[in-house]
Amino acid sequence: MKRFKTIRRARAFSAGATALLSGCLIAAQTQAQSQNASGDSANRNESSASLTLEEVVVTAEKRAEGLQNIPIAITAVSGATLEKAGAKEVGDLVQLTPSLQFGTRSTNVFIALRGIGQAGQDIGSQSGVTVSLDGVPLLNHFMMNPSFLDIERVEVLRGPQGTIQGRNATGGAVNIHSKQPTDELAGEVGLTFGNYSRVGVNAFANAPLADNVMARVSFQSVRADGWLKNAFLDRRNDDTDLTEMRAQLLVQPSDVLSVHALVDYTRDRGDPSFNVLLGRAVADRPTVTEGPTYPYPQNDIENLTVYFSEPNRRDVTDLRAVLNAKLELAPSVSLSSTTGFIDHDIDLEDLDVDLTPYHSAWFPLIGLYAKQLTQEFTVTADLGSRADLVAGVFYMHGNASEPLYLSIAAVENLLVYLPTEKLDSYAGYAQLRYSLTDTLRATLGGRYTIDEKSYDMDATNSGYHFLLSKEDTWKAFTPRFVIDYAPSDMTMFYVSASRGFKSGGYNTLGDITQPVNVFDPEYVWNYEIGAKAILFDRKLRTSLTAFYADYSNLQQTVFRINEQTGVRFPKVDNSAMAVIKGVEYEVEVMPTAGLKLSGAVTYLDGKFDKFCNNNPLYPDVPTDPECVGATANGAPLPPNSINLQDNRLTQAPEWQFNVAGEYAFPISGNLEITARADYKWQDKVYFDIYNNPFNAQDAYGLLNASLAVGTFDKTWSVTGWIRNALDERYISQAVTGSGANAYTAGSIGMPRMYGATLYHRF
Repeated sequence: MKRFKTIRRARAFSAGATALLSGCLIAAQTQAQSQNASGDSANRNESSASLTLEEVVVTAEKRAEGLQNIPIAITAVSGATLEKAGAKEVGDLVQLTPSLQFGTRSTNVFIALRGIGQAGQDIGSQSGVTVSLDGVPLLNHFMMNPSFLDIERVEVLRGPQGTIQGRNATGGAVNIHSKQPTDELAGEVGLTFGNYSRVGVNAFANAPLADNVMARVSFQSVRADGWLKNAFLDRRNDDTDLTEMRAQLLVQPSDVLSVHALVDYTRDRGDPSFNVLLGRAVADRPTVTEGPTYPYPQNDIENLTVYFSEPNRRDVTDLRAVLNAKLELAPSVSLSSTTGFIDHDIDLEDLDVDLTPYHSAWFPLIGLYAKQLTQEFTVTADLGSRADLVAGVFYMHGNASEPLYLSIAAVENLLVYLPTEKLDSYAGYAQLRYSLTDTLRATLGGRYTIDEKSYDMDATNSGYHFLLSKEDTWKAFTPRFVIDYAPSDMTMFYVSASRGFKSGGYNTLGDITQPVNVFDPEYVWNYEIGAKAILFDRKLRTSLTAFYADYSNLQQTVFRINEQTGVRFPKVDNSAMAVIKGVEYEVEVMPTAGLKLSGAVTYLDGKFDKFCNNNPLYPDVPTDPECVGATANGAPLPPNSINLQDNRLTQAPEWQFNVAGEYAFPISGNLEITARADYKWQDKVYFDIYNNPFNAQDAYGLLNASLAVGTFDKTWSVTGWIRNALDERYISQAVTGSGANAYTAGSIGMPRMYGATLYHRF
């Protein structure tokens, strides 16, 4: 059986999709030219068509600055662009951002930038990409795919962010900012209808309540049937059942003080498919479903039909509160405080284990419960005409638990894991920028981090009771050095060197018959050179970045076989070193009024350097001579270790690109049409460190498009939209199971979705 591929020859679609995108925009432009010929050229000045690119303001360095002024590889996506592109959650940013990879499996979120993501799949695992909501970084990876509601902008920072955005950000950071209250009376209501019986409503209302007191309330509710059919149970998974509410208050009691409070509640009762059986993991080992006596049909991935015995239920609740205060201590000095609290609970019930209709093993419950409290104080100051300073302190307290119950047909709750992990993280940071001349500037920054973690496990296996515990502290200093040269306000060149750090920790769902699996911190030195420019009277914005990242003690999940019990178990090791080299290019251009084109491309050479480990799929191979005597975290590697040097990192395609086009033009004295299309393509990716071709996704592309008709004043609009227009079949994440019937299992990407949304703004 061949490895899973995109069923429609994704490479061939790159040219076809680009042609479709171009055709859509050319047709729109032809219609616009016809309107101009009819004497409607004056209407263009009244429409939303613009003659230049708008200025982009970001807060990546704790102060509001133009994107052009920051020597960082950063992409900023406005809330308006997210809405037009149909981006509903963090995972959708891959359509708009270079070097970003995203996938889910079970309730695990796998997010990577420049090939760096996370190691484990439990509460002890940490993502190398930090996701922050309104200035508050999230504690665990399973929290990192929040839905988008009333968003001002999203900033994606690529490369280690060890100074200001710093916690564990060895790969990069994603910062999400909500729209804040204003002093205008305004509101919006949107109604959406689509395939799979999709019905959605989203709305916001903004109002001044008194002098210097403003409020904003946002809401969304979406329901849709599942697109993956479990034909054995005659039910559907991958449905949508989401409700989110947000309330904000902004108080400005004086010219120097402002206080902003936000409370957000989300309830998500959609049931993902978690893992589905995809096929073989080894060419000459058939899966259980291929046996001559197997009585059930095999999964039909092309037609989105699978067969397994459990319903796979999920219930997520998330309560988030943020309090921001800013005090202007002097005309050039300000003090900011950000306090955050999040209570995030996930209940997973009746999850299938064997991935077939056999009722042989299942999880009655897996819980993922996390509470976090964060506090950050930041001072920004202009030190005369040539220097500025950002300095602050940060604290995070986290408490997470993951109860897990495993039952088999003969024994209820055969295995019970009750792990908990506590975190206290402290950090201080500072960054000084000094203008050596009118065009040359030096930046020196640093962060010192202390992570204190404790882990406790209360477990029962086949009637035997186990208690495990461990606590440790990890510390690191992560400096950053930059020289940037700006010959004009529209052009910048820079070189930088920065160190990143991801804390050590514990594999909280390891083998309980063995000592606690402790893994050490991973480190990276990243060297970068970049250029940014705005040209042709602000009609073109472009950036080019080249980087070289040297990773040591890279945290990687491996699987071992317990020699006494024969049980396969996950383990996190630090045996890997890696070098990642690459180039990123972004461009945005407005060649004529109303027409905006954008694109980005990444070349990534991400490979392991010195790295030996065993592959459970091949337990009997001889030990590679290069791996004789090799160790991981001070312990000798098991027999049969192989040399993984020069294997590609997971979630690290060699090439990926995205292109988008948008054209707005008037069709009457009060109406305009906006046509948009975007296309994302990526090269082959592997989902394991062994570069198993059966645990990989071949190259594929996704095409989205929309066509909107609305009034110039934005009071009314209706948008028809389609996502994954070519109905690609692809895998977002996968894993292999070893043994005589080795298999690959994973999550299928979303199929074609289409619908229409009616907006009314007031």
